[in-house]
Amino acid sequence: MIKNYLGFLIITLMASGCASTKAENEYTNLPVTQNELKSSKWAELVRFPARYPESAVMNSIEGCVTVEYVVTPQNEVKDIKVITTTEKEFGLAAAKVVKSWKWSDLPKGIITQAVKTQTRFDFCFDKQNQSCTTIKPKYSCPSDDIIYSTGMRIN
Repeated sequence: MIKNYLGFLIITLMASGCASTKAENEYTNLPVTQNELKSSKWAELVRFPARYPESAVMNSIEGCVTVEYVVTPQNEVKDIKVITTTEKEFGLAAAKVVKSWKWSDLPKGIITQAVKTQTRFDFCFDKQNQSCTTIKPKYSCPSDDIIYSTGMRIN
């Protein structure tokens, strides 16, 4: 009886493990489309910068993060992953803001298949008489789709 129970338990765990793996890996083989959100079809998407993490501001830390994510035909964002980051907290802030962009406000049918893309977030401080968007940073994260999260140093 115990052998039957253990056999049933093992088969159940294997079946549920396979089901969850399939869901997690649904977009694994989807190729990355660079600069997807720079296309005019996404013009109505309200995107805003990530909140500059307080600890990074307090310690005058600048850096970047590249997040990769999938947009579905239902205008849902899924499978957000931090690809590269200079600071862990930048990755957390960027992933959080991508989820909060106004995806649901977009018209339906912009795309017919899921699209995987990347966005880079640069966290930088404006200098006196010079915006950080014009400064060549010392750090580098991939993606030409850049959103700046800017701050100012307080002395």
